[in-house]
This record gives sequence, structure tokens and C-alpha cells, in this order.
Amino acid sequence: MLNPFFYGQIATGGDFTDRTAELKELVGELDNCARVFLISPRRYGKTSLAFNALAALKERGVITAQLDMYDVSTVEQFAAHYARAVARAAETKTENIISFIREVIPSLRPSVTINPEGEITVGIEAAPRKTELSLLVKELLEIPQKAAVRKKNKFVVFFDEFQEIRNVGGEALEKAMRSVFQRQKDVGYLFAGSKQHIMSDMVLNKNKPFYKMGKVIFLGKIPSDQLGSFISAKFGASGKTPDSGTTEEILKVSRAIPYYTLHLCHEIWSGCADMQNVPRSAVAEAVARIVQGLSPMFLSMWDSLALSQRKLLRAMALSPEADLFSMGFINSYRLGSASSVQKSEALLLAKGLLEKEGGLAAFSDIWFCEWIRKKG
Repeated sequence: MLNPFFYGQIATGGDFTDRTAELKELVGELDNCARVFLISPRRYGKTSLAFNALAALKERGVITAQLDMYDVSTVEQFAAHYARAVARAAETKTENIISFIREVIPSLRPSVTINPEGEITVGIEAAPRKTELSLLVKELLEIPQKAAVRKKNKFVVFFDEFQEIRNVGGEALEKAMRSVFQRQKDVGYLFAGSKQHIMSDMVLNKNKPFYKMGKVIFLGKIPSDQLGSFISAKFGASGKTPDSGTTEEILKVSRAIPYYTLHLCHEIWSGCADMQNVPRSAVAEAVARIVQGLSPMFLSMWDSLALSQRKLLRAMALSPEADLFSMGFINSYRLGSASSVQKSEALLLAKGLLEKEGGLAAFSDIWFCEWIRKKG
């Protein structure tokens, strides 16, 4: 029997669970060619939700394209990757895709190659002047609408980790996008992002280009009872029965965050492969194995931190419910002053080791938190 728990990949079919209401809302909005901003912390399953929405739209005949903004770091790269994504969505034959790319970004002299697996790669051989590039990008952003009209069909474009657009082209690119997108009638856009403070600033700050440009959906956790039922059903389908309290312990330790819940269940199942029952003790044993396996990476991260940052992380790991800026917390862990805590928090947020949840700082990786806690 194969391990039924998968993590770190797009969840589809029976592995995609309990986002029925969110999926219906998202598909409905995008099918109406709306602009939607999907915001959630990392590992809550927003990308899986988005891909399942795109799959549902494809079944309705909608043309869909997706672009992961983590894959691009310059405006030139954005142009190349965007052209490829739109071309692959609008055309099916390889020769048509290549012709499409060369037609829409000729001034960049794109080099188009195909690997043995048939994957198309687009490179840039020219570096146009800034003014030329700005005009090119605007023309490129018009392509989905033109393709929708030509194909007599709706088009939906999905940008994952959209907050990275600020690192790629800054506010100038945001303004260009708004000016083009707001005129398009046959194209829907899904902008998903995991850096909540940046995404929120994009859509809620009246001085920013994307202010009130579309619907904003803040994706929360899957309700614990639904996630618990999913876990129990997965164990049951593989011939295993969690003992009383096991499922609850899994949800508690993983904080009911889908990625961590599935990672933990995967490790628990592997540790109980020859057993029919899954004891509650298997949870702690699985956590220990996970943390041990990640220890070299965590040690490297730890060694790179200043003492003040280490002290704050240790305090947060040992007192997860505490108010970081209360004098009791600061004095208990000898953190200095509220201003020094604020500085350390800001640096840790910038490094991605902490993230904001409901306005409060929390570990972006709960296994790192467990590793620190075990260090004491």
C-alpha cells in the first residue's frame, strides 16, 4: 500500500479537500472575467485552490494561463515568461506557440528552444531601452484580450506569488497592468500572494495602483473538523485506524495548516506502515523524525542570525501565546526593550523566518519552531 498522504505539491482529485465554498466563489468570479486577489499565508493551499479553479474553468472551455512570479526577476524575464504562458494557453501546436512568441515580443529577439520532453524555453537576446520595454510590456499585456476575441472565448490569467511584481518592475509595472487590465472585458485575472502585508498594501492602500481593482479574498484555514475527517478517511482507506485523540493531536501540532498536517500525516503513516492502529504517541515520534531530518538546514539558518534575533525566536518558541511587546515577556527572556524586540521582529520578517498572521508575528515554518523548542 502506498502512503496516501502527499504534501509539497498541487492537490487535486481526492487529495484536494474541503474548499467547496471557496472554489465555487473563485470559479464564479473568474468565469465572469473579474479580477480577484487571493491572499493567504504560505502553505494554506491557495495554489492548489487556484489550480483546481483553473481546471474547472477549462472544463467550461475557458482558456487559462498561469505564471509563477518567483520564476522572474527582471521586466525582460517577465515579458518572456508571460509571452510563453499566454502562447501555450492560446495555441496548441508547438510551431504555432513558437510563432506566437516571436510575433508578440520581436524587439526582445526571443530565443525559443525545445527540450527532449517538449518543454518550451524562452530566452532574451536583446536588452531594449527602458522606454521601448515599457511600450512592449503594455502591448504584451493586451495579448490575452486579443486572443479571447480571436478565439471567441474567455481567457483567465493566474499570477502566483503576485507580490513579487514589486521586485520585478515596481509601481511602474503595477500602473501599466492596471491601465491595461481595467479595459479588458473578456479576461479574468487571479492574483494570489502569500506575503500578506505586501498584498494587503497593494489592494487596500488608496495610493496604490491596484486599490479597489477587484475582489479580495482572504483564505483562512480549513475548519479543523473537516480537516480531521479528511485525515481519518485517508488513514481508513489505507487500512489504518487512528486511536482516540490521535487526529486531534495531529491537528494541534500541525496547527491545522494543510501543508504541515499532510507532512506530519505522511511521516506518521510511514512510521506505522506495518500497524493497523495509529497510536497518539506516533505523532511526537513523527515530529522528532521530521525535525531531525531538517536539523542541518535549521542549524545553518540559526548560525546566520544575530544573538538578539535568536533570543526573540527562542522566546516565541517557548511562549507561543505571549505578547511580544509586554514587559513581562521581554523581561522573562531578557530581550532588552520593546524597541529592540521591534527591530528584531522586523529583520526576521524581512528574512522570511516570521510572517504576520492576523497582524501578529508567527513562525513561517512550524518545524523550525519545534527545532528551537527542542533546543530549549
